[in-house]
Amino acid sequence: MEMAALYLARRIGPGYYLQARWGRAAVPFADKWNHVNRGEYLRLIHRLNPRDYQKVSQHKLVEKAVMQAQGLPTAKALGFVHALRGRQPNGAPLCSAQHLAAALAGHHGRRVCFKHVEGYGGFGFASYQIEFQGSDCWLRKREGEAAISVTQWWAEHGADAEGFLLEEHLPQHPALAGLNASSVNTVRMWTVSTPQGWKTIGAYLRVGRQGAQVDNNASGGIACPVDVVTGRVTDAFLPASPRQPVPCHPDSGAPLLGFQVPDWALALQRAGEAVAAFPHMHIAGLDMAFTPDGPALIELNVCPDYIGCAWMDLPLRSRLADLAVSLQAVHGEHETVADRLLRKQTPW
Repeated sequence: MEMAALYLARRIGPGYYLQARWGRAAVPFADKWNHVNRGEYLRLIHRLNPRDYQKVSQHKLVEKAVMQAQGLPTAKALGFVHALRGRQPNGAPLCSAQHLAAALAGHHGRRVCFKHVEGYGGFGFASYQIEFQGSDCWLRKREGEAAISVTQWWAEHGADAEGFLLEEHLPQHPALAGLNASSVNTVRMWTVSTPQGWKTIGAYLRVGRQGAQVDNNASGGIACPVDVVTGRVTDAFLPASPRQPVPCHPDSGAPLLGFQVPDWALALQRAGEAVAAFPHMHIAGLDMAFTPDGPALIELNVCPDYIGCAWMDLPLRSRLADLAVSLQAVHGEHETVADRLLRKQTPW
C-alpha cells in the first residue's frame, strides 16, 4: 500500500522503496513522503548547480587543477595522458609510450592510477604497480598477475579520444584497509554550501569486494550509511539485495556495522572547503578517501547518484527550506526551491 501511494502521489517507485529499505518499522511514513522523486531531484540539482559551471568538476583534469590550486588534499597529479595534448606538470610531453615510460621513471616500486577524464562509476580506472627491468617499464595490477608493458598499455588505450589523468596512488588508512585492502574505500559525502558556510547532510561509506580495485556499486561494493554527526556506520548492505544486512564484510570478515570512520571532524571540514572552492556550486557528492595523514579528496559529483538519498535515509524534500535559504541568498529570489519543485511536480 505504501509503495502504491508513494508512486501514485509522489512518483517514487518501488525500486527506490526497496533500496531505501523502507520495510523497517523505524522509518516513519512522513519521512518516506518527504523524499524527492527523480524529476524533483534533477530540477533541484540544476538549480543549485548552474549547468554552465557543472563541467568544471565533471572533467577530472580541470577538477584536479582547481583542487591543487586551492591547496586541497588530493592525490598528486603526474600528468595528462593523451596522444595529441598530453603533458606532464613540468611541461614535458606525454603523448606516447616512450613519454609515459619517462614520466614513470621515478616511480619504480610504487603504484600510480589512471583515470579516464570523463569516467564515472569506476569506469576507466586502473591502479598499477610500476616495475622497471633495465629501461623497460612494466605495469602490474595485482600481485600474482602478469604485468603488461607500457607499449602494450599504449596500444590498448593510447588512442582514447578524451585521455587519462595520471596521478599518485593514495595510501589507505589502516582502518579502511582492514575492511578490504584491494580497493580504496571511500565515503560519499553530500555537502551543501551556503553564504554562511557549509553542511554535510548525508554520507555513506563504500567498501569494495576482494580483488576489486574500486568500491562502486557497479563493481559489487557494499553501501554503509554513516551518521553525519559521529562518523559511525549505522547500516551495511549490498545494493543488489538491500533487504539483507551485511554486518561484516563477506570476504574479509571485518565488522562493518558500527565502524568508526577515522578523522571524521576533519573530513567534514574538508568536504565543505572543497564545495566552496568550485564556482557557483552549492551541493555536491564528494568522494573522500582516508589516508594515514588524514582525509583526501578523490573527486566531486555535481549530480550525485539519486539513489544515494535512499541509502542515506535522506528526505531531501524536508530539507528544501535550508537549501532555499542558500538559493535566495545567492540569487535574491523570492520563490523558494520548495515552491518551485511543488509547482513543477510530475503530473499524476
